[in-house]
Amino acid sequence: MDRYECLASPSTATTAVAVCRECGVGLCSRHLHVEQHEMHLAAGLGKSTTRLPARRVVCPACAKAERSR
Repeated sequence: MDRYECLASPSTATTAVAVCRECGVGLCSRHLHVEQHEMHLAAGLGKSTTRLPARRVVCPACAKAERSR
């Protein structure tokens, strides 16, 4: 799979190492954003989040859009 964000500079030949969780675009290691994500569980009246956060990979556009809320 080719990377999307690097297509502006065709002289750079890199392959995708991840896929954005939100939009599905291919990402090279230079353009991916790894973020922590709190996991929610259906637990009734008990604890509804996991003890440890999960990982989530997003592209620069989705990361910027999420921070603009």
